[in-house]
Amino acid sequence: MKHIIWLTEWFPTKLNPYTGDGIERRAKAASLYNDIFIIHVKKDPGLQFGKVDKEERVYNENCKAVIYYYPTIAKWSRALDVLVSNFYFLTLHCKAIRQYRKEHGRPAGIQVNVAMKNGVLALFYKWFLGIKYIIVEGWSLFLPESVPSFRDKGFLFRWLTKKVIRSAALLVTLSDHLAKMIFTIIDPVHYQVVPNGVDTSIFYPNRIHSNPDTFPFIHISSLDHPKNFEQILKAVKIVLDSGYSMKLLVIGPDRKELKKLTNELGIQHMVQYKNECSQGELAEAMNQSSALILYSLYETFGNVIIEANACGLPVIISDYPSCTEIVKEGETGLVVPGNNPPLLAEKMIYLLKEYAGFNKDKIATFTREHFGYDAIGLRIDQVYKDIF
Repeated sequence: MKHIIWLTEWFPTKLNPYTGDGIERRAKAASLYNDIFIIHVKKDPGLQFGKVDKEERVYNENCKAVIYYYPTIAKWSRALDVLVSNFYFLTLHCKAIRQYRKEHGRPAGIQVNVAMKNGVLALFYKWFLGIKYIIVEGWSLFLPESVPSFRDKGFLFRWLTKKVIRSAALLVTLSDHLAKMIFTIIDPVHYQVVPNGVDTSIFYPNRIHSNPDTFPFIHISSLDHPKNFEQILKAVKIVLDSGYSMKLLVIGPDRKELKKLTNELGIQHMVQYKNECSQGELAEAMNQSSALILYSLYETFGNVIIEANACGLPVIISDYPSCTEIVKEGETGLVVPGNNPPLLAEKMIYLLKEYAGFNKDKIATFTREHFGYDAIGLRIDQVYKDIF
């Protein structure tokens, strides 16, 4: 068992409990075979200047986290706030690492979740203490469809990102497509693909449908531009206009423009919106549904795909490569060309008619074996054995 420090750009906090939850789950999987200590530093606009809050979490005996919250002075001076933020970022990370080394000794290595800007710290510790680090990258910024994209960033950001990735002992990406897109920007380096994991103690088949005559679809996302939800609504209208009985549960942030479109299409009676919720509530909602739709313009992975599959739900996804890497066509889901509501509607109707042909237990078993904590934990453990 190796002792690994995780530096992470995203992580669930009291300010936003859902941002970076995939990294949190990844840490739990990694902790099955290694000791994981997570450090996250977050700006808190509600803090009084000069005050720093510290939150400590214990997930299990091998997985702990410390989160530091620091104040902002952006309302007084944005330029000065950048300097103050960088000061807190550096000093609080160094404080946490210094405390860790005092209590546990030298770590076997450092894992950086998202290259910038935690990778700069990891590079510092490599240069001055000889501690190797790996990068685990899942930022859609590197995808050419992303707005903004990596090329829109300033020169210093781009230069530092390239330096950090080139100096890492290994680049780990959530999908092979993401790695290939990174290498259109940065000279290729040694890399491995290790996807995110799913907590199968929460997500597992346990369904009772209250109204089997109305086929229940579900969509879960941030509902922002990349999720392409407007196209899903148009497909729903086509399905309903074709005489099929279905409903759609939508879980995500409150987007008034989407609710307005729902009303304009005249499908509000079959589309229900629900705010973001916990993993347990998501699993319960999935188990009251029959299939998930995720019709994204682009993704680096797609956590809700494996969560739905873990519940035994087949999924309908766009043909974006990062998504098709994790779905077995005709077995765990169906793939549809993107930006084509009529074709999406055809797949939805097909699923309505042929739903009995999808083996829910096989879908859940396949997902558990490939994306469960034990499977992902073993893959991460092998990375650590090879690198550290």
